[in-house]
Amino acid sequence: MMFVEWLKEELEHLKNRNLYRKRSVLPEEFIDFSSNDYLGLKDCKKTKEKLCKQIEKLSLGSGASALVSGYTEIQRNLEKTLADFKETEDCIVVGSGYMANTGLLQAVIKENDTVCSDEFNHASIIDGIRLTKAEKIIYRHNDIEDLERKIKKRKNKGQLFIVTDGVFSMEGDIARLKDIVDIAKRHDGVVIVDDAHSTGILGGGRGTLFHYGLKPDDSIIQMGTLSKAVGSYGAFVCGSKTLIEYLVNKMRTAIFTTALSPVQNFISLENLKVLKEEPERREYVLNTSRYITDRLKESGYRVEFKGTPIIPLIVGSEEKALKLRNFLMKRKIFIQAIRPPTVPEGTSRLRITVSYKHSKEDIDLLIETLKEAKPLIFD
Repeated sequence: MMFVEWLKEELEHLKNRNLYRKRSVLPEEFIDFSSNDYLGLKDCKKTKEKLCKQIEKLSLGSGASALVSGYTEIQRNLEKTLADFKETEDCIVVGSGYMANTGLLQAVIKENDTVCSDEFNHASIIDGIRLTKAEKIIYRHNDIEDLERKIKKRKNKGQLFIVTDGVFSMEGDIARLKDIVDIAKRHDGVVIVDDAHSTGILGGGRGTLFHYGLKPDDSIIQMGTLSKAVGSYGAFVCGSKTLIEYLVNKMRTAIFTTALSPVQNFISLENLKVLKEEPERREYVLNTSRYITDRLKESGYRVEFKGTPIIPLIVGSEEKALKLRNFLMKRKIFIQAIRPPTVPEGTSRLRITVSYKHSKEDIDLLIETLKEAKPLIFD
C-alpha cells in the first residue's frame, strides 16, 4: 500500500469511530470554557503595558541553546524567582512541559531503577518513562494501597521513583501527595510531582506540596509549566542545587534545543508577580468552580467539585460528547469534547475549565445551556 493511501485509510478509521480531530481558530465572540488560562493572565493588561515599554531592550529570540550562548540574565532571574516561589535551592527553565517531563525522567531514571506512575498521569510522563529502561509500575489512579503493594513486589534494586500529576488534567482531582511522600520516605524513594495544573492554584499558588503543608527536600522534585495559570509559555524543574547542576549537564531537552526567548521569559516573570500579588484571582476561580458544580448537580448532572478549576462532565460515548460540544457551540460556548486515547474508552467527556476572565453572565449562560442540553446525554 502506498504511504499516502495508508494515511487516508487511518484518517477514515478515526472518522468512523468519532475520534477524528482538526484544528480550528476559535471565533472571538465565543466564550472559551476549555482554556487552561485559569487566572486570566494570558491577556494580562499590566504585563502587556510593561512589555510595550521594555520591548526595545529585549531580544526577540535567544539565538542558541542555554549551554552555548542562549542563556540570558532574564532567564536566570526567572529561574531564581521560581526557585524562591517553590522554596527550593535552584531551578532550570525549558521550552515546554512535555520537554520538562521527558527530559527530566530520561536524565535521572536508570536501567536498574524502578519508576511508579499513576495510571492517569499525563502523556509526557508516560513518554518520559518509555525513554528509560527502568522497571515500570503502573498503579491504579490515586490508589495508595495499590501503589505500596506493587512497590513491595518490585524486582529492581536501584533507586525508587514515584511520579504523579499534582492535579490530574482530565479528572480535576488532586494527587494524594502526602501519602505518596510518606511511602517514598519509607522506601528511600524520590517523588516527582508534575505541578502543571497546580501551580498558581493550589497551596496559595505554590503547588501541590504546599496544599498539603509539606516542605520541599532533596528527595522531592517539582516540575511545572508557565503556560497554564501563569499565562505564558515554558516549563521548569525545581529541586536541590545538585539536581539542577546534574540536569544542566544531562537533560537532553534542555541541552539540545534553543533557549526560550527573553520576551517570553519577561512575560513569565511579570505574570508571576501578578499571580502572587492578586490572590483574589485564584479565590474567584475556585469559588466559581464550586458554584458551577453545585448548580449542575441540582440539574441532575454527575459532577463533583474536586478543589480545582477542572470540572469533567463525563457522558460516556464519543458520539454524545461531540453532540454536546456542537450544541454548546450553537450558543457560542466552546468546550472541547475529550475522547480516547486522551481518556479511557467509555469515558468521553466535556472538560469544563473555569477562568478568572469568566463573568457571572458567562457562568449563568453555561449552566442554563447545559440544562437545555440534558436530553442529548440522558436519552
